[in-house]
This record gives sequence, structure tokens and C-alpha cells, in this order.
Amino acid sequence: MKIVFLDIESTSLNADSGFIVGFGLMFEDGSWIHRFLRGSIIEGEKELLKELIDAVKNVDVIVTWFGEGFDIPMIIARSLYHQLDPAPILEKEHIDLFSYAKKLLKLSDYSLDSVAKFFNIPKKIELKGRDMPPIYMKAISGDKEALKLIEEHCRDDLNALKEIFKVMRRVVEVTRSKEST
Repeated sequence: MKIVFLDIESTSLNADSGFIVGFGLMFEDGSWIHRFLRGSIIEGEKELLKELIDAVKNVDVIVTWFGEGFDIPMIIARSLYHQLDPAPILEKEHIDLFSYAKKLLKLSDYSLDSVAKFFNIPKKIELKGRDMPPIYMKAISGDKEALKLIEEHCRDDLNALKEIFKVMRRVVEVTRSKEST
């Protein structure tokens, strides 16, 4: 079973007021892909989505953090906007670790950073989603430092997601098995 950890970068939480400016995919072995918008916003986003859809064709499972509430619906909406077929994303088994953390863990905060901290998983960069759009705009304009920060932030989040999955994998599998019977 080939698993990939997914995180997208966008200028808004809503597909009708923003666009996807980047994505990251990390594999279980730690190898990863990060892509960020190049060229015009509209054509650049369309190319990013094509690459993302193509990149997940050879995986079995997509793991996200709050992917049911954000990443997947945003990818689907923006893909349909560009008249791209998002079915390869939907055909994959999807594990939203945020949902399992809320269901199975009694914590005061369910942000990726907080759950990573609870499991003693180090994070180098703790930025909130609201901090990112101005940084994205700088990166789109060619600011190399902003682009480097975005890439580091994405890699850090994906690594934390992968490590949280390692900790929670067994309880997620048992829960999923019970839900399917």
C-alpha cells in the first residue's frame, strides 16, 4: 500500500475567493515533492493541479490534516473551475488525521502544531494559515526568501503529518476497520 501525505497552499480558505498556489507531497520514505506557482496565476494554478492529480495516480492512500474540510474540497473546486478531472484524487482512500485526532484523542487543541507537540514531534516552523497569504504573494512576485520559507513550512508540516500518522496508524486502522463492518 503506497501512502502519500498531502498539503496544499492557497490564498484563501474558499475556492471562489482564492486559488491554489502550491502543494507538497511526502512519501513514507521521506522523499517529497513541492511545487509552487510559476507564471500567471490562472495558467500556473491549472498546471499545478494537473501535476498534483498526475502525482497521486500511483498511490493508494492520501493522508491529510483537515483534508476533508479544506484540501480535498479546494482541489476539487479549483480543478473543476479549470475543467480538469479531479476523479484520481477522489478514487484514492483518504485518511484525514485531524478527524481521527478529534474522534480518538481528548486534547484542548487539534491544530497540527498542537498535536505534533503533544506527541513530542518537533516542528521547526510554526506559522498559522492566516500568516501565509502575504508570504505567498511575495513568493509569487519572485521573493526567493518567501519561497524558501514556504517550502520549509510545507516540508515541516508534511513531516509532522507523517510522524503523527506513525503514532496513530494502528488506532486509525482499527477504527477504520470497525467503521467498515
